[in-house]
Amino acid sequence: MSEESSGGTDPPARETPQAGPDALYGANPTPPQLENGPGWEADPLLFAGCDAYVDGEYLYQDYVYDDHGADTRSVLEQPPDGDHLGGFYSRPTGDYRYPSDPDTYAYNGADLLEFRARSTDDGVAYRITLNTMLEPDAAAVAVGIDTQCGTADETDDDRQRDTDRQSDTGRQTDDRRTDWGYGLGDLGAPVDHRLVTWGTGAELDGEPLDSDRVSVDVERNQIELEAPLDPGEETWRHYCVVGLWDDDNDAFQQVAPDADDERPGGNAQRGGAPPIFNVGFRFEEPMGRNVDLDTLVPRLTTVLANAPSDALDELDGPLEIVDRLDDLPNLIGDLDDSLDLLNPLESPLTPLGSSSLSDLLDELDRFWLFNGTEGIPRVLGVGNWREHRQATKLAERDLSEFHADVDFGALREGTTERNVPDSGVVSCLYPSREEFGDGVDPFANVLRGRIQPYNVYVPESVDLEEPAPMVAMLHSLGNCYNQYPVWMSNYVEDVGETCEALVFMPQTRGPGLWYSREAELDVFEAWRDLETRFDVDRSRVSITGYSMGGYGAIITAAKHPDCFGRCFPVVGPPAEDPLEAPTNNMLATPSLLFDGLFGGEGGGRLFTVFDEEPENALRLTENLRHVPMLLWHGGTDPLVPLLGPTNYAGRLRSHGYRHQIDVFPSDHFLLALQDRWDRGPEYLAEAAVPQRPARVTYKRVPEFDHDDLGLVHDGAHWVTDVEPRAGEDSALVDATSFADGYGEPDAERYTTTGSKPLAYTATGVRWNEPETERGPENALALDLEGVGSATVWIEEAGLDVDEELTIEADSDGPATVTLRGPFGTHDVSLREGESETTVGPLA
Repeated sequence: MSEESSGGTDPPARETPQAGPDALYGANPTPPQLENGPGWEADPLLFAGCDAYVDGEYLYQDYVYDDHGADTRSVLEQPPDGDHLGGFYSRPTGDYRYPSDPDTYAYNGADLLEFRARSTDDGVAYRITLNTMLEPDAAAVAVGIDTQCGTADETDDDRQRDTDRQSDTGRQTDDRRTDWGYGLGDLGAPVDHRLVTWGTGAELDGEPLDSDRVSVDVERNQIELEAPLDPGEETWRHYCVVGLWDDDNDAFQQVAPDADDERPGGNAQRGGAPPIFNVGFRFEEPMGRNVDLDTLVPRLTTVLANAPSDALDELDGPLEIVDRLDDLPNLIGDLDDSLDLLNPLESPLTPLGSSSLSDLLDELDRFWLFNGTEGIPRVLGVGNWREHRQATKLAERDLSEFHADVDFGALREGTTERNVPDSGVVSCLYPSREEFGDGVDPFANVLRGRIQPYNVYVPESVDLEEPAPMVAMLHSLGNCYNQYPVWMSNYVEDVGETCEALVFMPQTRGPGLWYSREAELDVFEAWRDLETRFDVDRSRVSITGYSMGGYGAIITAAKHPDCFGRCFPVVGPPAEDPLEAPTNNMLATPSLLFDGLFGGEGGGRLFTVFDEEPENALRLTENLRHVPMLLWHGGTDPLVPLLGPTNYAGRLRSHGYRHQIDVFPSDHFLLALQDRWDRGPEYLAEAAVPQRPARVTYKRVPEFDHDDLGLVHDGAHWVTDVEPRAGEDSALVDATSFADGYGEPDAERYTTTGSKPLAYTATGVRWNEPETERGPENALALDLEGVGSATVWIEEAGLDVDEELTIEADSDGPATVTLRGPFGTHDVSLREGESETTVGPLA
């Protein structure tokens, strides 16, 4: 049994207040799939799509959750039957589906994580690590070896001629063949050795390997092979493909048109593509928007803006939805993607009688211009899961470009060389501390595995020798960590270049988890990993996001206000519940819809769009005293009606907090489609996280906590451990230190207009110098609402422990305040009402 390395993974004992959750601190764990068995010593690379030579080992790190096979259908064609992760705007190019057998495949059973090779005394050792392995013989792996690619007497023209001839015939030419056998068919990649394994066995060129040359470790997800081959110091070309194993036929399992309990699905009716889910050695996977915006924007935005309102116009009132729920299971049964709720081409209400979907498709077919197509796109977005080139070349049966030329001379010399990008979009993998299961849960729309992806954009202008600012950029509903490089590349680049900052884009474990629980944890675990690669200046961190990502920016900044200096949410709803924000928390969506049919623990009974425990950022606005906010919203947005954001801005205004809300004459999608961000990046560039602010306001809502994951939101800056009094559902501490003097800033309301990136009107609050100031004096003022207990870190508040301390308190009930510092702790009991207490000296 593997013993997971856990030394140093726990966060250090607190000697000062800690900004952010425990997940942000301590070392990364080493889960089993990153462990090394005998003979392997190199640390994992964990830069996806990259390779390295490290002290006698060759390593290739693949992407994760990129196991989607060949591109066999247009995005507007009926998708194959089979369960899969939702997300209309983050659909993969590949169309394969796993069998509906989660105990065997976990909807991720052919996902290559890592490939390794090294020379041995008896041949060449290979190690293949899969992202998910529940059964030792569920997956099939084929390694193709071309020993002639590096010979001096073979020219590029010779190699191309051989490849063309073999692609035409699929037969052996000289000692090489492009049809690898085992049901794979012609792959367009000439090899003279074929090493095929199904975990519990392996063959080299059709002959079984001895049992002592094959081993499988289900806990580590690793298959090890030793091929009796002698490369000497030559360079041999390697290919690697992964599919599912058909034990009855001793071959890769063929992919049917539709998946069922036993067969994978997604192939074309004539079965033209090979039975391969994942291909290794993909160093140039593209990302980008495949839409001609000059033609698309004017008409598509009209369609997008009208589609949701057209659907809602069918209903006279909200209760009509409930009246018609009897028909809902039937109409939802054909909804392939649970996140099609925000698909502008289709509404779940369409089957209730509207013909708008067919009208929309007819309209789109007339004007939709995608690169290289005639009206109908193959996929929306290139590289949503970093497998677009893979899917395209699998469909063409030409994998010749996906290879690694392994230099065995360099391996024998012990060369160390890591081929990792130092700028641009870098795809990283990190190991989570938490066990949520294996593979993909398509019903709750969650990525369960221990290895999770994220992106970081590194501008060339950033000096990596110095601590760099960071901007967290959170993805939208139905999207993933590649959303912004694919769909809104100017957003990423403008923010990164203007702020001269790392732009951090986490996956958050799914397309629609609303930045709660696993999703919130992922943000901080990925951030922790980022700091093992780059020196992040914690005093210059800000946060932004679009749509659900805008909500994520708001709620994350409010829970952790001592982590962020500024916030820039774009068309983000202030609450997950679509009724709470527009009604200022007076109404909520019925639990029948929210927690039963469309969400709740384990996912909704029909589909999952809402989180298990919906949260509401309107309840935490008090915490944003030191997080200025720029909010952008569309005046005609049907998905995030303007009333919700203006209610949110109204609360910030009532607190006197710095903010500006810009209202554009646009819908929910136009800002994303035009991808222009004037003023937003400049706003974030001024982010500064105060280290010891004189006044701290923090409201704790325990129902937003997840103690089992270390997500307890109980304070910020020098106020921590806030606990509600018995019977209270929240607790608010407003603490002011007069150690250096303090005056309340003059909160000035203003209105303005502008034209960038579109015409807009704006209202907001800015701070001017205070009119009066008290202090300096060794005094602390506390206003408490619903508080049973709280901790104040005296020295971090600037107060002098060698002098008497005056505490002026106003509490709506009895409370205990713990003073903490180098002296230890000192409890002060406060009665209801106003009081003044003198303590100390405490040193």
